[in-house]
Amino acid sequence: MGLSCHLSEGFTDTCVTLNCQNGKVRTPHPTKLLLIETAVKLIDEHGPQGFTVEQLLDESKISKGSLYHHFTDFSDVLDQAQVMRYSRYVDSDGHALTQLLKSATSREDLLQKFDAIVRGVNSPERAQGRADRATMLGMTRYSQKFAEALAVEQQRLTDSFSDIAREMQERGWIKKEVDPELVALFVQAYSMGYILNDITEKPIDGARWAKFISDLLRQLL
Repeated sequence: MGLSCHLSEGFTDTCVTLNCQNGKVRTPHPTKLLLIETAVKLIDEHGPQGFTVEQLLDESKISKGSLYHHFTDFSDVLDQAQVMRYSRYVDSDGHALTQLLKSATSREDLLQKFDAIVRGVNSPERAQGRADRATMLGMTRYSQKFAEALAVEQQRLTDSFSDIAREMQERGWIKKEVDPELVALFVQAYSMGYILNDITEKPIDGARWAKFISDLLRQLL
């Protein structure tokens, strides 16, 4: 499923409607989409403050007039690119959990596979991604429009995790009394919370954290 299928309606004023996996959604006009995707590429390379509108236009080969036809200003482009980048993280995490569920054959097999995911998401290689998402979440305090757009993506991820937890309950692998939505929130919170360890003076070894989470989940679930 393409990332463009997940931009919220508030950020797609010049759109067509597509039928994607999660129902009818809206995707930007091709010119608008090219500008957003180019901005995503430049943010990945230089950060959100690391390039100018002139560089965006030069990289995309789109005129300034076209940019201001589809966006209110350069900040609007950056906000919509950040929503797309957040969507990319959502899709990645959702895919990993879905694959885990599809391949698990028992409760213990499920927990062992989940252990591997815990180790992966807390790895040093994912530190930049954790910081990136935290930055985007912080941006929601300063723009209601951006907050609403990101909320759509965040809810999509939480709903996906909740559905997976319910399926695990149906299989008898998670206790029936456990609230699937709380499981979904906890799974996201522990992985994002590891950013505190990324920036501390004396970081805790990732293996210790992974074992703690693993032991905790076995008791709770």
